Amino acid sequence: MLPLGEPARFNPGQLEKLCEKLGDLRAETEVAHALDRLSALLDELARYSGGPDHTDMAALLDGVVRDAQLIGMATLARVGQNAADCLRGGDPTALAATLARLLRVGDRSIHAIWDLEDVSG
Repeated sequence: MLPLGEPARFNPGQLEKLCEKLGDLRAETEVAHALDRLSALLDELARYSGGPDHTDMAALLDGVVRDAQLIGMATLARVGQNAADCLRGGDPTALAATLARLLRVGDRSIHAIWDLEDVSG
């Protein structure tokens, strides 16, 4: 039996780099915007029913990977890349399974960041 649970993994070094580059206040704002974008992208992927060329889906997945990497969401970025690889490989069964995993990991990752913010103030 495959477990459906998977912990959200973060790369704190990426957040540190973002803070060094932008300053703490601007980095916090960028993280909030990235979380909003990730939520919207994941919602769009959950409702996706695009055309046969999947250009729109590829753009959505690229956005997930980009924003996840920006704020150090290592697992989410990796699963987003896995989904993009399945899309390019043309395997609809693998794509469906990987998209389902992406949505689960995305939800857990976003909630984990919000929980961290609640704890830290």
